Amino acid sequence: MKRRGFTLIELMVVIAIIIILAAIAIPNYLSMTARAKRSRVASDFSAIATALETYKTDWNTYPVFTVNGIITVSSSGAGTIPAGGVAAELSGTGLTNNKATGGSPTAAGDSPPIEYMTATILKSMTNPYFSGANAAIVTNQYQYTGIAATTGTPSTWKLTALTGETGANKGLLTRTSDSPTLTDSSPS
Repeated sequence: MKRRGFTLIELMVVIAIIIILAAIAIPNYLSMTARAKRSRVASDFSAIATALETYKTDWNTYPVFTVNGIITVSSSGAGTIPAGGVAAELSGTGLTNNKATGGSPTAAGDSPPIEYMTATILKSMTNPYFSGANAAIVTNQYQYTGIAATTGTPSTWKLTALTGETGANKGLLTRTSDSPTLTDSSPS
């Protein structure tokens, strides 16, 4: 009885096929994680944009912040929402949107506080490009900028998130009240 094994040529063909498949699969996997992170930022910005537009409908202005323009609270979601911040306004505990401080009714006559986003949701929104110790750094979190008109109250807004990438037209994802799309731009 003769036993027949694989020849050297057959083994080399199989190895070459495996290498070709790996060369196709590995770059696709790496770009998939980058697309997933970008999609997460786009989704978070969409939810924040909806809350900001609803806030503007009620108060005739976008949130004004006195503490900072940080939307996200912490990487673990265990942080507290600072009073006077944008997250506080959206969660119903801010200086304008707070019944405890004698806040005035909304344009529709509703009494504050109005919860546009729950504190739990705001705490869960973290920048996916940074994790671990880097997530606690303020500049790595989602940023809100209310752009004031001549009246001194914000008439437009801009959301930004650092990506940690370098190179031309990368490093910062931006969404504005004028455009519903997420754009890449260089940090200034």
